[in-house]
Amino acid sequence: MKAVALAAGVSTATVSRVFTAPEKVSPTTRQRVESVAITLGYSTAPLFPRGITPRWRKVLVIIADVTDSFYSEIIRGIEMQASQQHCLITLVDCAHQSINRCLPETRGLPDDYDGLLYVGLSPSSLDRPPSLPSVVINEYSSDHDAPTLHIDNLSAAFNAVNYLIQRGHHRIACVTGPEDLAICQYRRQGYLQALQRHNLTLNPYFITRGDFTFKSGIAAAEHLLTLTPPPDAIFCHNDRMALGVMYRAKQLGIVIPRQLSVIGFDDIEESQYADPPLTTVAQPRVAQGEAAISLLITLMEGKPLINRSYLLETELILRQSAR
Repeated sequence: MKAVALAAGVSTATVSRVFTAPEKVSPTTRQRVESVAITLGYSTAPLFPRGITPRWRKVLVIIADVTDSFYSEIIRGIEMQASQQHCLITLVDCAHQSINRCLPETRGLPDDYDGLLYVGLSPSSLDRPPSLPSVVINEYSSDHDAPTLHIDNLSAAFNAVNYLIQRGHHRIACVTGPEDLAICQYRRQGYLQALQRHNLTLNPYFITRGDFTFKSGIAAAEHLLTLTPPPDAIFCHNDRMALGVMYRAKQLGIVIPRQLSVIGFDDIEESQYADPPLTTVAQPRVAQGEAAISLLITLMEGKPLINRSYLLETELILRQSAR
């Protein structure tokens, strides 16, 4: 039900009403929800009739870095939905290596698995992508045909930086993730567009590259906070780097947010327990995992999808690291 609500852009309560009290839902909304439900194979009836033994499908989940707490919630959503839909999950951790290096066994995939999920990776990165039903989570690219579940990274970054500008910040730095990732390219573009919207001059020294790790956030802060003049705000492409920035800033005696505002991206669990708690961009990670399994099952059953791209909502979570 959550997957249907997410794809249709309505609440789970609305989905429930469509199937239990359709007269209480507008015809337009009812038609949209019913269409998405058909696409995702959602039904209020039991998945298998009594006495019928379900066939367990085998799904390979290729993940960018299983130790990254950002992905843990996506995996939780995948596993929750997979167990309900009779799917067996195998996780392969690329640990931010090339997908071709961490998956030498991909040549045997068609005989071993029924479907494939890419989490934070793109099938276009593979030399020879397996010809399996596939869904991509959190990494949009037009270079492949697999359906994707992703957020509008450009708009989310724009909104975060725009918030800082509206709060009076004019020297805003950006700590990017790996430049070869599409999500980082979009987040960088959102940062630049926010500056342009307010006619703020870009200081090229205010953009520094990280690798999504806490240590790279520390290194970025070391560079940015020794500039003259230093930035009065820093937007980071993920929370781990933002936490690293805050750690180093406090070591340098900088008071957050009075002297420096910091905004992250992802809303990982640690962000709310930082000192001060981190302002960040949240995205529905559990729902991404659940919806991905539903889409993949539709493909594995040979059914067509209405869309190839499913856009998820984000929210700027205001805490105490930005004034």
